[in-house]
Amino acid sequence: MADSKPMMGLFDNRDRCFKAFETFLVYSAKYEHQDTWTKTVLLDKIVPHLPNLNQDNELRALGVGSGSGEVEFPFLTALLKKYPIITNRVVEPDEGQIMKYKALVQTKGHELQGVKFDWRQQTLEQHRDSDGLGTKFHFISAIHSLYNVEDIDSSLMYLYDLLEPGGIMISILSADQCGLWKFRSRMPDMLKHGLREPSSADMLSSFDRHNIPYALSRHTSEMEITKCFDETSEDGDLLLDFCLQVSEFKKTASATKYKEVIEHMASSECSKKDGSKILMSNDWEAVIVTKPSN
Repeated sequence: MADSKPMMGLFDNRDRCFKAFETFLVYSAKYEHQDTWTKTVLLDKIVPHLPNLNQDNELRALGVGSGSGEVEFPFLTALLKKYPIITNRVVEPDEGQIMKYKALVQTKGHELQGVKFDWRQQTLEQHRDSDGLGTKFHFISAIHSLYNVEDIDSSLMYLYDLLEPGGIMISILSADQCGLWKFRSRMPDMLKHGLREPSSADMLSSFDRHNIPYALSRHTSEMEITKCFDETSEDGDLLLDFCLQVSEFKKTASATKYKEVIEHMASSECSKKDGSKILMSNDWEAVIVTKPSN
């Protein structure tokens, strides 16, 4: 780590990106939190308010950045409780993630009877270019998938335009006061790399500017980052890359820059000690928008 080398964004190294993401899941139990939210909020407070359709009419759902399907799967099973026929369009740019999603569907297909999948290996921008507003949807979800869009405001307005009247859109991003977001928000200045990452506050500002009403649901979550301070830990390196959104940071950073970043991560602004563990909050907020019926 004598001299800094050019840094690559984590999203530009897909294999490293998904390894880092999977490591994050291990140390944050994100899907457990998401599953609890699905059961308590989506099933009880959102599904009942989706539009009533005739028995033969299908519900059209759109998942943006669906990944390997673990988050979307409980959404679909919840929707099936009200709608026996669903067409679910999956917009996911990574072929490997789509393959994992298809494998999940094959394994748990008995729980998804009535769901037809429309697979699109695209970014949201590519979907907008190819499909425009051709198909409207009753339910849209963008779960931790809008961090890398080119323009958060135009992306949200595009998704809003894709909603059928009476349809509901759920967008989830990190809360802007959590430790992870505070850590990341310093990185463009500290590393001279990347852009400021959007938070849930940016979503709220966008909807406010366009006078679109919304409901907000905040959830607390923490991840253990102790291994980030162990220079011999591969998990620590992957978790640090995830937090920074930089690929192989330890190999590319100078010793001075590495020390600066680690000290910032250890600061009370970003993390806290719990006995022998170091924890970082990664709270998230769900913004729920219902499009008025005509």
